[in-house]
Amino acid sequence: MLSLVWGGLILVSTWMFFLWMVQRQTGNAAIVDVGWTVSLPALHLYFAWGSGARNLVLAGLILLWGVRLGGYLFWTRARPGVPEEGRYQQLRVEWGQHFQRNLFWFYQAQGWAALLLAACFLPVYADCGRAFGLWELLGTLVFLIGWRGVALADAQLHRFKSDPRNHGQVCQLGLWNYSRHPNYFFESVLWFGWALYGQASPGAGWTWLAPLTILHLVLNVTGIPPTEAQSVRSKGDLYRRYQATTSAFVPWFKKS
Repeated sequence: MLSLVWGGLILVSTWMFFLWMVQRQTGNAAIVDVGWTVSLPALHLYFAWGSGARNLVLAGLILLWGVRLGGYLFWTRARPGVPEEGRYQQLRVEWGQHFQRNLFWFYQAQGWAALLLAACFLPVYADCGRAFGLWELLGTLVFLIGWRGVALADAQLHRFKSDPRNHGQVCQLGLWNYSRHPNYFFESVLWFGWALYGQASPGAGWTWLAPLTILHLVLNVTGIPPTEAQSVRSKGDLYRRYQATTSAFVPWFKKS
């Protein structure tokens, strides 16, 4: 099992170094968001290979997530001609002449984080030959609810941003009328689905570290806080009114 972790470390470190070199040429640091998304299913497939059909199905669900989200992030943030996302523009200002040095380690940290999150599922992948049962069914259903929810939220936001008439406005279309971050909410739901999937395996309690870590990051670190700060900088009082009336995370009815 330790050899798998070392192999995964080499894989993600090399991948993130390559992406860091790519962004030096393109000038768009948001490619790391696509890279992180690709890293996770690649690691799960690496861990699951040869461990039985039930484990390959879990890795396949994560691959389904990665293909959709990675494609969406590439199209909206990293393809040629798309302006660099505001968060990275802000980092260029804050880090100044040390931007590339800091960004190198930022990219590496993203790869290591993906490895740690994938490694939480190693007890599941070590449990070879287990049949598909109730936990696997429940986990798949929860995953599909989250996957469908985040896909819908992303599609609604993309449709809103694609209309020039909405420039400078706050998206309150569909799910965004009930949550300021429905994409983050449903993203968290699908991670809990993955953890549920593996609960029949010995040592599967470790899998809960993955969705709980994601939930913490979304609520307190890399998700909602910087996204809200950027929205306030760009939209001002419009976004402050949105904050005052709309749930931050769990979709719910508006406050008056």
